[in-house]
Formats: sequence, C-alpha cells, structure tokens
Amino acid sequence: SDFIGAAALGWGVRSGVRPPDAEHPHGHARAEPIAALIVAVLAGVLSAEVLRSAVTALVSGARPNLDWPLATVFAVKVAFKSAAALRARSILRQGHNPVMAALLVDSRNDVLVGCTALIGFALARAGLFLIDPLLAIATAIYIAYAGLQLGRENVSLLLGENAAASRRQELAALAARVPGVLEVRDVVALWHGTRLRVQLTVRTDGQLSLNEAHVFGHRVEQHLCGEPDVAHVMVHVEPL
Repeated sequence: SDFIGAAALGWGVRSGVRPPDAEHPHGHARAEPIAALIVAVLAGVLSAEVLRSAVTALVSGARPNLDWPLATVFAVKVAFKSAAALRARSILRQGHNPVMAALLVDSRNDVLVGCTALIGFALARAGLFLIDPLLAIATAIYIAYAGLQLGRENVSLLLGENAAASRRQELAALAARVPGVLEVRDVVALWHGTRLRVQLTVRTDGQLSLNEAHVFGHRVEQHLCGEPDVAHVMVHVEPL
C-alpha cells in the first residue's frame, strides 16, 4: 500500500508540473488529484483489511504476535511518517496542493496504525489481549473516514468544482482594483487540477475604442494571473 501510494504521488508531482502541449493545451495539473485519489482508494483498502483482521482476531480470540523486531519496525515507521506529515502540513500552509494533502492523510494513517500497534503490543504484554483488536477496529474506522474525505475532495477537483464563494469574491476585488474597472460580475473560478480557470465580466467606459478595450481586458487578465492558484483568466469586457 505504501509503495503504490508513494509511486502514485511521485507520478502526480512529476506529471503535474509539465507544461501544456498539443495534446494537453491546459496543462497536466489534473495528475495531482488523480494521484491523491489513488491514495484515497488505498486508504479504503487498508481500512477494510485492518477491520477484517481485527474482527477475525476478536471472534477467534487469537493472541497478538509479541515480536520485538516487529515492534521496532513500527516505532521507526512512526518516527519517519511523523516527519513526513509535518513536512506535508508545512507545505499545505503555503497553498492548495492535492499531493501534499494525500501525503498528509497517508502519513497520519500510518502514524495512527503504528501507534495503535505499539499500544496494543504493550497492553498485550500486560495480559490485556482483547484491547488490541478493539484498537484496530477504531483505527480502521478512522482510516476509512479520512480516505473518504480525501476522495471526495479530489473527485470535486477532477470534476471542475467552482472555487469557494470567498475566493471568488477575492478575485472580483482584485479585478476591481485595475484602473478603469467600474463593475465586476459573473465571476466563475473552476478548479482544473490544482489551479483555477477564471472567467469574469468587467464593465468599463463604453467610449473606449476596440483596441483600448482589448488592452484593458488584457491588463485585467495579467493582474489576476499573478495569483499563485490561477492558471488562466478569460475576461469579457462590457460597456457601462
């Protein structure tokens, strides 16, 4: 699960930064949410497997394997994945990034599984064998929930969901700062992978010539394209 998830995220990062070409004129930004969606599916598979194993152990009364080398592996993994989660969280503070969000969920799941295993190990050595499968069931439910949330977010990105109303209002306010803009309306900002494709109408002096209106619209486009989450802007200029 870790190997496939890491390979998918690596592919998403490498493909997502490729420039537009003849076959993909809008770029390859959707590679990242596709990779994140793969991680979400793997989280669902992992939760189902953990739940199956835990229920089987609970019904059969099986005792956990108290193997010190295995416990050491879990401890090392918890440390490594904690560092990965902290790094992913730090990058996410800088802006929207499906791959880092998926890495955060994946790392957080692994930390939870590892910590649960170590707690179950310690309690089992104390003779409380029943606690181990109960902890695993709770962990499986959490992983399934996290995977579902991650999947929903990235399906929305792939389907071209409109940006939040607050972000559209911010883009409208930015456009309104361009000299000559008298009114901004009909702002649409659709997610294309990790970045936005913005369409809006700006109203200005109706006495402008065609050349002046063209330059004016281009100025608004350039102003909005300076935003890190904006990939493309289409401006419709109307006379007021």
